[in-house]
Amino acid sequence: MTHEGETLFGKRVLVEISHAIERFALAAVPSGSTTTDPMIVIAMFQKLSYFQRETDVYREIAASGAVTLVGLVEDFPPQLPAGVRHTLLDIDDPLAREWSVTVLSPRGGATLVAVDQERITSHARTIEEGRRFRGHWSFRREDAYREILRLRSALRLPPGTVEEIDHVLRAVLDVPEPVEQDWWEVPLRFLTERMDLADRRRAAARAALDAATDDAAMRDRRTGVYTAKFLERWTSGLGAGTLPIGLVLLRVFGVAQLRSQYGLRAELAAIAGVTQCVQDLLSPTDRLIRIGREDFLVVLPSWSTDDVLRLCDDVCDRVARLDQVYPFVALPAAAAVTVTRERPLPLARLAREVENQFQPA
Repeated sequence: MTHEGETLFGKRVLVEISHAIERFALAAVPSGSTTTDPMIVIAMFQKLSYFQRETDVYREIAASGAVTLVGLVEDFPPQLPAGVRHTLLDIDDPLAREWSVTVLSPRGGATLVAVDQERITSHARTIEEGRRFRGHWSFRREDAYREILRLRSALRLPPGTVEEIDHVLRAVLDVPEPVEQDWWEVPLRFLTERMDLADRRRAAARAALDAATDDAAMRDRRTGVYTAKFLERWTSGLGAGTLPIGLVLLRVFGVAQLRSQYGLRAELAAIAGVTQCVQDLLSPTDRLIRIGREDFLVVLPSWSTDDVLRLCDDVCDRVARLDQVYPFVALPAAAAVTVTRERPLPLARLAREVENQFQPA
């Protein structure tokens, strides 16, 4: 799906635009009154966990009499509020990557459509917060009409739902396009641009603050390597089935015994060597985290399987040559890799794979 004037959005801005469109739907029926105008609201949520945060709003929209439909990438029909219908998507369906909210009635319409780019920003406090989407939004009825037509064609819907959608579409065609829409959009676009700019500035400022304070508390005091505490924060809130994440679990045998055998200086030098072997190959969005005395986890958001395997080979080759530098000790290593959409991350499985493939003498 492409659209003229598409913009790259952060998740926080998309949430606020979505909320504005949902409130637009609720405003069509003032509290304590009813309306004869038919209305349809279709929203693509990717996963049920994202919809659950908005359950009350969609319960209220459905209670107003609107045809209310949500699209979800799930294996089984979910429990939804009364009046909220669902359509289930396969993981490889193009709509599975879409975040959208569209409202349409004869008196007006609004739409937001954004596609998950499966990328994150480098300064995000969490991976989930850093996700990026490309799309467009509009408070023009004609744009909402086109989106409903597109979704009607693309979604697998029961005949009864299609008939109700068509009833709304016919009612819209009977009423002239609202003339005030250009006025509505000018201040809304101004506010959205200001909100996006403020959000980017806030994220950059928080990243700088984290680097100076909170970030330091999540690094090992002696080595500067991120700890498991950082991993817990950085991966919190991740939605299953969304962003692909490459993982390399590197186990460097013997690191834990270096201090007792050769002293603290030798241990720190060896850890610095392992760290450098990995860091030279990472992009700004990737992280190296020490999750045990001998285990190092490389987290690679958005990486392909082939790229993760190449990085793993490069890292293992570099670690194998560390006996050529101080403390001149051979450090045998084993590694396991995956690219996963599982949540939580399958760290236990990777640990078992490492243990099964290599046992030091």
